Amino acid sequence: MEADLNNAKHDMENKTAEAVRVIETDAFREMEEALPHSGELQHGLRSIRYCKLEVFKDCITGTLRIPQKSMERTPHLSFGIYMTIDNSIFIEDGGKLRQWVIKHKEIFDGTKTPGEILLKMIYAFIEDDVFYLVHLEKELNDLGDRLAAGIPDDFFVQLTRYRQKLSELNAYYEQMTVICEQMQAEDEEKYTGSAAAWQNASRRTGLLQDHVRLLQENVIQLRELYQARLDTAQNSVMMVLTIVTTIFLPLTLLTGWYGMNFKNMPELGWRYGYPLVILIALLIIVLEIIYFKKKKFF
Repeated sequence: MEADLNNAKHDMENKTAEAVRVIETDAFREMEEALPHSGELQHGLRSIRYCKLEVFKDCITGTLRIPQKSMERTPHLSFGIYMTIDNSIFIEDGGKLRQWVIKHKEIFDGTKTPGEILLKMIYAFIEDDVFYLVHLEKELNDLGDRLAAGIPDDFFVQLTRYRQKLSELNAYYEQMTVICEQMQAEDEEKYTGSAAAWQNASRRTGLLQDHVRLLQENVIQLRELYQARLDTAQNSVMMVLTIVTTIFLPLTLLTGWYGMNFKNMPELGWRYGYPLVILIALLIIVLEIIYFKKKKFF
């Protein structure tokens, strides 16, 4: 009796392993003739750049590109999907998806349709995303505090990285929302599963996208504040240069005037001519400084 139970359990595990398979692109190409509607998927596997899905009467095909939830330049997870009522085939060459499936094998237990398998995978992919977005929000707030204290040397580089990451996440959640809405609208329940479950997934991805858009607005505000700080610093430099130029402009006129050395200029032969010019120059500088201070130029 115990042996029969063990054999039944083993058969069930084998059935689950056969129902969810991860294969390489070359192996999928060898199966192309036996798999209807696989031609377009073959073309899309060459360079997976976005998430998309096609639902046919006998299968579901598509690609998923899952960005890394990190600011580090780590490789993303991308793979192809070919699902029938009996099998779910995932196509990727890097081995990352195979490790992910092994780590999350419990989510495939008890699934009845390909749509349910895909739905559970999507839930697993976005499970902790809200915490990551909160972490990004905190980092942006810290970056804003640093900007308020002074302009960091690497501020624009960091801001550009956040802008690129948020743009990637926004496109990802938008594409996932489209997939969920598409699966919700399909009539083939034997493939797609519960429409209500897909509606809930669509709502969650939509909320995540709204959060990303708020963070993108924060990035725009930080960029505008950064530009304002730069403009203020440049204006301060220009004001200093203008004041210095204005102070020495009368002195330039004075030296140019007496540098003409005409014979009939009485100051050239006067004993106190040189000290008088020095006194006049100092007086001009003092009067200009007093004027600038009254006008609050510095």
